[in-house]
Amino acid sequence: MKVIVGMSGGVDSSVAAYILKERGFEVYGAYFKMLKGKESDIKAAEQVARHLNVPFAVVDVKKEFFDAVIKDFLERYKSGLTPNPCVICNEKIKFGISFKKAETIFGRALSSSGHYAIIEKAGSSVHLRKGIDERKDQSYMLWKLTREELSNTVLPLGTLTKEEVYKIAEQSRIPFIKKESQDICFVNGKLREFLKEHFKEKKGDIVFRGKVIGTHRGAYFYTVGQRSGLGISYKEPLYVVRINAKTNTVYVGTREECFFKYAEISETNFIEGWSGWPIPLYGKVRYQFKEKPCTLKKENGKVIVEFKEKQFAITPGQSLVLYRGDFVFGGGIIVKAY
Repeated sequence: MKVIVGMSGGVDSSVAAYILKERGFEVYGAYFKMLKGKESDIKAAEQVARHLNVPFAVVDVKKEFFDAVIKDFLERYKSGLTPNPCVICNEKIKFGISFKKAETIFGRALSSSGHYAIIEKAGSSVHLRKGIDERKDQSYMLWKLTREELSNTVLPLGTLTKEEVYKIAEQSRIPFIKKESQDICFVNGKLREFLKEHFKEKKGDIVFRGKVIGTHRGAYFYTVGQRSGLGISYKEPLYVVRINAKTNTVYVGTREECFFKYAEISETNFIEGWSGWPIPLYGKVRYQFKEKPCTLKKENGKVIVEFKEKQFAITPGQSLVLYRGDFVFGGGIIVKAY
């Protein structure tokens, strides 16, 4: 069976390709070029492909990546949201246009990557599960994939720990490059400096309990839960609790005021299917956060997640991913928290 592996030259995608070849797959390697430069990464991925004796190609998706991910990221930030570009990239670029372009080179095939998650297939049904390594689990980043996309994807690293992946690489002498994944691949350095390159400074009010207590240089430079960089003093630490991009206002409050019980979500995708009736699940509001008990329901045509206990910094623009046990039930983009 043919499979195309998105190869970066790093250990995860390299070992994924190795494992699939050992399992008898007809493996093809593709480097998805999303940014200018990166020649050293391309050479590294090509070197791994030669080591594994698999065909290799560079697939140029720079324009698509800019339009679907970078422009979307900037537009959401400008509207006062805090987006998660990796989720959008996985949906529209990596498991979207990139593999489709690779198929024009290698022919129809399954897709694969070095993500730490498990795709479970049984007959006509397909499920997305957490990877067994809790520190590396990346199921949160894949919640936007449809059941059709998941059914055509193989993720061989989900049942392995990172240590086991390194051990396989060493034993098979895979010449991978050692590099740490960046939170946002197109941002070199601090996010604030990147935003300054694209947004002009625009002074506005910092409001605490109805009173203006300071000024800021642009509401889009802030995010819910932020404490540092406010430039204001108070008897106790203050945090960003809400942003109004239209009025260019940043609202702050105490840490207690930064906890929310409800989240409205949109752009939803339910892998497990959902009829709209209230259902108890576990919700995760940030990639590094732990999922917590909640109820998914509909109210007045809106999709609402009600947490059993208030959660810190539920942030508009971020992904709220819902779990049932270690299965990804689905998720959505946070519209507002209250």
